[in-house]
Amino acid sequence: MDFMGIGFLELLLILILGVIFIGPDKLPEIAAKAGQLFRSFKKATFDLSKSITEELPTKDIMDTLTQEIVAETKAENTEKSRPGSSSNEQVHEQ
Repeated sequence: MDFMGIGFLELLLILILGVIFIGPDKLPEIAAKAGQLFRSFKKATFDLSKSITEELPTKDIMDTLTQEIVAETKAENTEKSRPGSSSNEQVHEQ
């Protein structure tokens, strides 16, 4: 059993230390507050990622980037194929 990357023995150790340092009376109260904090943190991160996903038009960005990459690749290929380019001059010098 694996709970948030914590195995059974680690979870047992945390529980024993909690009982020792916090006390058995306040442990359920603190565990409930920790659960509420964890749920609110998880909800906040989900809401943030959802709002970012909704705000960013990823398809438009990907299309624009793809067009820019294709244009740069064509420009590089055209530059390499010109007779006066630096890559051809190096071949003639040797």
